Amino acid sequence: MMIQGVSITEMVNQSVTVLTKPSIATFEQFEKRGGQREGLVYVGTAAALGAVVALLVGVFTLGPVGGIISGIFTGILPVAAYFLFGTLVYMIGSNQGGTGSREEVFYTLALFIAPIQAVSGVVSGIPLLGCLAAPATLLLGLYQIYLGYLATRSSMNLDQNKAIITMVLAWIAQVIVTFIIFGIMGALLAAVGAVMPVALPTAP
Repeated sequence: MMIQGVSITEMVNQSVTVLTKPSIATFEQFEKRGGQREGLVYVGTAAALGAVVALLVGVFTLGPVGGIISGIFTGILPVAAYFLFGTLVYMIGSNQGGTGSREEVFYTLALFIAPIQAVSGVVSGIPLLGCLAAPATLLLGLYQIYLGYLATRSSMNLDQNKAIITMVLAWIAQVIVTFIIFGIMGALLAAVGAVMPVALPTAP
C-alpha cells in the first residue's frame, strides 16, 4: 500500500529503526519522508487492529450494540488523540521558536505512535491479557514519552527545555480531552447496558 509515495512497509521499517535506535539523529533521517496524511493513515491502520479486537470482545461481553460502540471508539480515539497531540506540538513548539513544519511533526510522531498503538490496542482489548501485560504496558508508555521528546526536538528543531515544555503542555491538553471522550464512551456503554435487558424479549 502506497501513501503519497511512501509504502506501509517503508514506514514499518522506519519505525523499527526509531524504536531500536532512538535518537534525535534517527528521527531526522525520516522526518521529511512523509507528512500528515501518511501519519494519519499509519496511525489509523494501527488503531484499526485494536478496534477489531474491541469489537469482537465487546460483542461477547456487552452484546452487539455495545461491541460496535466499543470498536468505534477504540478505532477513533487513538487517531483523534494523535491528531490533537500533533497539532498541539506544532502550535506550542512554534510559539517556543520551533522552525519545523506541521508535516514533519505529524510524520515523525506517527513513526513511534503507530507501532506502539498497534501493540497496546490489541493487548488492552483482551481483558485478561491486558491485566497480565499491565507492567509491560506501563514501561511502554514511559518509553513512548521519551520517544515523543526526541521526536519533538527533531521535528520542531527545539532545544531540550523548550521541547520539554512543549511536550508537557501538549500532553496535559491531550489527557483532558481524552478523559472527556472516555467519559462519553462510558456513558454510552452504560446506557446500552441499561437498555439491552429491557429490549430483549422475555421467555414465555
